[in-house]
Amino acid sequence: MQAFKFKSQLCAVALLPLVCVGASVQAATLSVNCGGNYGLTSINAALKVLQNSEEFHGPATINVSGACHENVVVQSMDRLTLNAVNGASITDPSSGALDVIDVFDSRDVTITGFSINGGSLGVSCADGSLCRLNNDTIQGATAGGGIGVFLFSSAHLAGIKLLNNAIGLQVANGGMVNGDATMRGNFRGIHMVVGAVINIAANITGSAELGIFATTNATLDCEGCVITGNAVGGVLLRQSSSARFTPGFTITGNGGPGVALSELSSALLQGGTVTGNAGTFDLLCGPQFTAARGTTDIGGGRTNCVEPSP
Repeated sequence: MQAFKFKSQLCAVALLPLVCVGASVQAATLSVNCGGNYGLTSINAALKVLQNSEEFHGPATINVSGACHENVVVQSMDRLTLNAVNGASITDPSSGALDVIDVFDSRDVTITGFSINGGSLGVSCADGSLCRLNNDTIQGATAGGGIGVFLFSSAHLAGIKLLNNAIGLQVANGGMVNGDATMRGNFRGIHMVVGAVINIAANITGSAELGIFATTNATLDCEGCVITGNAVGGVLLRQSSSARFTPGFTITGNGGPGVALSELSSALLQGGTVTGNAGTFDLLCGPQFTAARGTTDIGGGRTNCVEPSP
């Protein structure tokens, strides 16, 4: 009787009822119409319905339409999909004090097709979470970045646009990211620190400072990356960080070195170009104890790096 009551109540508040299997709820599909006059009118309201259900054990999809103005918190939820319908958006109402979407202690949270605007961070993935972002545009984050991945969390990006944020993609404290993204007009394209690991195919242009900054044991695998027109420089590796640039990469037209290494950092360059950047060198090996391999395979760029012994 209790399970029937729950199903009746939830199907009543959702415009699209959840899928009920057997005697208890196994999976759910809810509809949210932000700005509507009835049903679920915010993403947080839909999340609260799911979290308050004792019988809910399966995957859930929340289909979202309209222009949402809220700070969304996904806490300790697994197999959740937030799906934008007809170009739905989520905009920060806190004037940059809060993140637009926070994901904590959650496994397999998918966020698809949204325009995400403002906030300290557009999307934060933390506390051991797994986040999947597909075809989202994230813009105007004022402090932490468009996407932040922290505290041994991981994120997969597909078709992501990071535009005009303080930082496009920020990864720290053992965070891991893979996938592809376009980053344009951010203050800094990628900021990775303290054991961060990124494997990405990225197009990074028009940053007000660096395209990529990596420090403190960060590891970057840049698959055919295009890094151009960044005001201060293309890539800076510091403090035992390493990077691999795979065939097809282009690092050119930046306002400082295309790739600069310092403090025990290293780079492997395979089949691309590091040319036409400002300053004395396109590929710069600075102090102390830096190393670059592939220095003769960068399209004729200027470098002071010496190939290490085999």
